[in-house]
Amino acid sequence: MHTDWTTTDIDASRAKDLGEALGVSPVTAGLLLARGHDTPETARAFLAPSLSGLRPPQRLHGMETAVARLVRAVTQGEVIFICGDYDADGITSTALLVLFLRSAGARVAWHLPHRVDDGYGFHPSQITDHAVPAGARVIVTVDCGSTSFDAVDAAKAHGIDVIITDHHTTGEALPEALAVINPKQPACESGMENLAGVGVAFYLAAALRTALRAADHWKNGEEPNLKALCDIVALGTVADIVPLTAENRILTRAGLEMINRSARPGIASLLTAAKANKETVDSEDIAFRLAPRINAAGRMDHAQTGLDLMLAPSKAQAAPIAKELCRLNSHRQETEARIFDEIVAYIEESPALLERKALVLANNGWHPGVLGIVASRVVREYGKPAFVISVDERGIGKGSGRSIPGVDLYQALSATAETLERFGGHRQAAGLQLKADRIRDFHRQLESHLATATTPEDYVTATPADARLPLSEISPELIDELESLAPFGEGNREPLFIAEDIRVLSSMEVGRCHRRYVLAAEGNPHLAKCMAIRFNHPGGPPEKRIARCLYSLRWNRWNGGKSPQMQIHDMES
Repeated sequence: MHTDWTTTDIDASRAKDLGEALGVSPVTAGLLLARGHDTPETARAFLAPSLSGLRPPQRLHGMETAVARLVRAVTQGEVIFICGDYDADGITSTALLVLFLRSAGARVAWHLPHRVDDGYGFHPSQITDHAVPAGARVIVTVDCGSTSFDAVDAAKAHGIDVIITDHHTTGEALPEALAVINPKQPACESGMENLAGVGVAFYLAAALRTALRAADHWKNGEEPNLKALCDIVALGTVADIVPLTAENRILTRAGLEMINRSARPGIASLLTAAKANKETVDSEDIAFRLAPRINAAGRMDHAQTGLDLMLAPSKAQAAPIAKELCRLNSHRQETEARIFDEIVAYIEESPALLERKALVLANNGWHPGVLGIVASRVVREYGKPAFVISVDERGIGKGSGRSIPGVDLYQALSATAETLERFGGHRQAAGLQLKADRIRDFHRQLESHLATATTPEDYVTATPADARLPLSEISPELIDELESLAPFGEGNREPLFIAEDIRVLSSMEVGRCHRRYVLAAEGNPHLAKCMAIRFNHPGGPPEKRIARCLYSLRWNRWNGGKSPQMQIHDMES
């Protein structure tokens, strides 16, 4: 059981002053300070994010050139071809631009790659096999393309202009596209490097709408409402696990508002099929119910199924697609569990592997669609970076890596590049391709790099708690304030609290391995008892008293009512 809980040191007097200025409790004010919002102005902007707070699209390098070309394509009826990717970010990015361009009256076509047959990214085959037959004059990549030199050259050879929109880490050199819109490219000083691919696509749509307005394009039709597309942005942003701060927070908050106001047919149908029966959809529902099912399309079959759902014009058309995505997700879960069990058995037979600074695990025929998820489970289980590689019949290994906070995977892959054929990704998640006979060389060089680039402290994990909050201090006002900090996710985690010496009034098993509690909230003027839930309870006899616990706090909404509920993440009894 993990009991190494750390708390953030907050200046109580500063929290009191900020709380008084905002009209919130010192607890909430302390949470705002810990998240870097140390003035009333920045804190108010965080608590009430608005689309008006978005930085202008023109700050993204390459935007002006891209928009000018797309205005010409739209007004002259040229075919605009969208090249996406097979994950939820790529699917939603594609859906967003297709829907926006259709609303602008553009001629638009698209292609999403197959994970196994095509592989990740933008490839020359997409030019010859799809863009050219479609009559494309302009290609827009979404969530990919920043390292696709060959594909851009192939497009230029066919007289097709390429606009790259992406958010992945780039090298110093970029493909010779007409325009590259990527906030991570060296020339971009927008400060928006945390945007997901769908966020970059949204910014392109926003800039294009403004330019078309200046060209008087909307005089004969209704100008599209960009907020109506924010539900798609929220789905892709949360799914891609980018920080829910700044633009991402604004767009996700707006997107959740749209989903809860009137979800588009595809999202509504998927919520129903996934049995998401909550009265209010939040970022957790996207992360654990919607995103895995959208991703399952590209992992287990073809991403086009996920795109079909996003583009479905009615629930009647969306419902069977949603059911198919749920079926694919169940298949994904079974496949993932089998591979993970194989890895655990292998490590038990070879415990010396755990002395390494990173785990590199490979096998013939592992399903390539679940490698990233399996790698994440390996990281959680063993507390160190992990690469999971599937080797095909040609002797080519394709793998996914996931990391711990203290280790930069992209930097590590750059240091081992001579052993690899291809690689790309982020600090915490990356993909690679290499020959099977180079896997040992890769692992050897990876260990050598990590030996010099990391320290033992980089491998120490602790669960950060925000404050000590006894049950006696829980109030409806506090829970409302905590909800105003949402949406929660990467870069803006849900607040965690520590409570001690809690009396258990009753407990019962629910589901397969969960436990529900009724806890005494002694000394609380607002409630005499508090409901609590612990998912994935480790088992054992029912607790009579809890010495201390780590918990989050939220409203449990049901049938139009609501009641306080603690979610227990860890405890000592």
